[in-house]
Amino acid sequence: MNQLEIIISGSSNPKQLLLIWPSTGGNARSFRLKESELAAKDFAIIRYNPASHGNSTGTYDPQTAANDIVLFLKSKNWTDIPVVGIGHSGGGAALLMLENDIKFSARYLLSPILDSRLSLFYLYEKGNIKQFLDLLMTDEKLSDSKKETIDLQNETTIRLLNNPLWLESGEVNVLDFPVCNSKIQFSNLSQFLRNLFLPGFSVNNSLPKTNKPVKIFLPVQDDWFPISKTIEVANLSGIPMETIPSAKDHFFTSSWIAVWSRIKSEIL
Repeated sequence: MNQLEIIISGSSNPKQLLLIWPSTGGNARSFRLKESELAAKDFAIIRYNPASHGNSTGTYDPQTAANDIVLFLKSKNWTDIPVVGIGHSGGGAALLMLENDIKFSARYLLSPILDSRLSLFYLYEKGNIKQFLDLLMTDEKLSDSKKETIDLQNETTIRLLNNPLWLESGEVNVLDFPVCNSKIQFSNLSQFLRNLFLPGFSVNNSLPKTNKPVKIFLPVQDDWFPISKTIEVANLSGIPMETIPSAKDHFFTSSWIAVWSRIKSEIL
């Protein structure tokens, strides 16, 4: 059983919930809010770090993570309370997976990864795969393993994943070892890759079927997912979008306040 870090703040007797789901390798703690404003409007804030994120244990799997947050809401008797969801990157995709499981009043998706395999192929195509590989490197300062073992494992990861052939062959058994760094940790890298990319997940078809409010925020540039694809899918589905001029990358670096001010104006 995974130990999950789910941080609750705001109203102790909520009439609304704000659920925050970070990107893969992100941390829900990084979403800074003026909690007193939300509490005054009867919001409870749920900062959700799924398995492998923050202080949560286990190996991240999108579907399992979705089930985990539903079970949490049931344990709090909060399943009938309207939920505003904020999901970044893979967290945005996860919120779409929960269309029929959570009583959403609104969902705000920041650079959602609508197709996990397309995301990786895009990183390879644009020569940016190092950004993904850096996420999978074990930091010797945070691991109990010997330096020689860590170096060998990191080298093996780079050698195998430096080109996209593994996405076609599915051969990742040689990566049966843990990863631990300041952003992410899991017991088995090969299982992590299978969970996310073999065969992978796609929520492209979920957007046209959504009957609950969704809005997408986009950066000016995104190395992790083609903005043109997001725009295409959103336009076909009638989903509103907004580009944040100050957001220069997939991670909305130094731009969360701009995003939050727009969300806050709609929900408070």
